[in-house]
Amino acid sequence: MSFRSRLGIATVLIALLLGWFAIATILGETFTPKPAYFTQESSPRRDQLLPGSVAEWFATAAPLRGDLLSRIAFDRSAQLLKPGSASVTDVASPELLTARASALSFAKQSLSLAPHSSATWLLLAKLQSLASELHSAIAALKMSYLKASADFDLIPARLEVFAAVATSAETDLDDMARGDIRLILTRRPELKSAISTAYEKGSAEGKSSIYGLVAPMDPNFAGTLR
Repeated sequence: MSFRSRLGIATVLIALLLGWFAIATILGETFTPKPAYFTQESSPRRDQLLPGSVAEWFATAAPLRGDLLSRIAFDRSAQLLKPGSASVTDVASPELLTARASALSFAKQSLSLAPHSSATWLLLAKLQSLASELHSAIAALKMSYLKASADFDLIPARLEVFAAVATSAETDLDDMARGDIRLILTRRPELKSAISTAYEKGSAEGKSSIYGLVAPMDPNFAGTLR
């Protein structure tokens, strides 16, 4: 086979590869839902994707699109992120356990391609904390802080996960959470309810950590937590 023939074949293969990349990306963008992440809108929707759906297939097939996989992970997590959810062990229905496993898988796939996403790291931490995988949840939560330490949209959910996994041994995690609490108390006082909610849902150590972080900055507000 001549050099010109080999070059022609290589050109066709590259064109097909680029074409597939473009088609898969466009269809993935079109069919994959845009989640509300950790806002109140993240409660389950009537059009929640089913396993094996077209959107899921295109999100998986689109090359290097970790953000699309993250959308699927959040969609799978809708039942687990709704207000009032506690832990998988409290509501260990097969449906919720399956949803958590699927969301966990998609979140990890997403982060392997897009490790810069603070929201996806936080989702991973949340999913792991729900099953009391504290060591893994703490590591994922730290990554969420490192990727976007001052993201106001993530602060309420981040404090909630912190309150669930905090331990006296994790002083560096306390420092990270202190930054969120300071931002609320000094710049976004309307988010104080996020601190209260995290405190109410937290473990014994989590409650102690949040109180200890709030008290030096706002003793009066700290008094309302207990």
